[in-house]
Amino acid sequence: MTSKPVSIDKPVSPVNYRDRAFISRVLVMPKGRTLQVSAHRVEGLDAEAQAFLDKHPDLERLPE
Repeated sequence: MTSKPVSIDKPVSPVNYRDRAFISRVLVMPKGRTLQVSAHRVEGLDAEAQAFLDKHPDLERLPE
C-alpha cells in the first residue's frame, strides 16, 4: 500500500503594513474579501492577504 504525500499549506506569521496614503479605509481583494486599514495600519494574516498587500503601491511592510 502506497500513500500519497499530503499537501499542507505552510503556516505564515501575520505581517503588519503601513498605509502611506490613508489613515483608514477598506481594501477589497479580487474575490471580494476586505481588509480594514485603521490608524495607517493593516494586518496580513495569511499568504493570500500578504501577497495582495505586498503588491499595493500605498503600503509598506513593517519590520517584525
